[in-house]
Amino acid sequence: MSAARPRTVVPVLGYHSISDERRDGTLRWSVSPGDFDEQMALIRQRECTPLTVSGYAAALRGVAPLPPRPVLITFDDGFPDLAEAALPVLRRYDLTATAYVITSRLGVTRPTTGSDPALDWDGLAELRAYGVEIGSHSRTHCALDCLRRRALDPEIAHSRRELEDGLQAPVASFAYPYGYHSPAVRRAVQDAGYSAACAVKNALSHEEDDVFAIARVLIERDTGTEALDALLDGRGRPLAWRGEHLRTRGWRAYRRVRQVVHAARPAGQPRVPDPGEPPDRGREVAS
Repeated sequence: MSAARPRTVVPVLGYHSISDERRDGTLRWSVSPGDFDEQMALIRQRECTPLTVSGYAAALRGVAPLPPRPVLITFDDGFPDLAEAALPVLRRYDLTATAYVITSRLGVTRPTTGSDPALDWDGLAELRAYGVEIGSHSRTHCALDCLRRRALDPEIAHSRRELEDGLQAPVASFAYPYGYHSPAVRRAVQDAGYSAACAVKNALSHEEDDVFAIARVLIERDTGTEALDALLDGRGRPLAWRGEHLRTRGWRAYRRVRQVVHAARPAGQPRVPDPGEPPDRGREVAS
């Protein structure tokens, strides 16, 4: 029996906010600017080669070679500190990245009371001018796998058109909100013209990964340089798998039932917190 073909492990890092501000009501998803600088310095020191998601997708399809020590740096949600704090660091270390934005929030200082601010179009254009790939993170950041098919197009296809109209440039990749996706969501992403999509999985990507469910590892506030160093070495997380785990399908079914129950709740009746709702408010760890 022949030995399994060696895999090139590709860490795809998933950041959110680069700040000391609470995002989504917690500091968990905010990496301090100083820590982010140290992490990017480590990537440069380790002589890793940064790729955009579209560049990596081309390698997964076999139409471009993988460079030595590939790494991807991605950002979700589109907070203003991406342009204010992250971009100067990326420039300092000559690193490229991919930013996924929620289009309904673009240019809105405070979407609703207590909500987080978002990038404006000028900040987005500045990122793109430097070489950061801009992708869609949906229009409203809802769990797409719980939507009916007709409700997917506004979130997936319309958000792409909004970005392309605003940037006057093509938009090729998508990131599933919370990492949640399903066969129907994947088909809608492909039908909308995207060439790649990022999931989460908290696993290490590799040359056999699924181009429409690229595995990422979420970088949290307490992720230090030692943990990042392990990821750059292809350690500390499992290799990404293809398809869905049974527990993922079960979790989706549970959330769909819960959504129906909440929708049927009498008007004015307060929502009772669901004891089954995870403390991280549903961010995916394995799909």
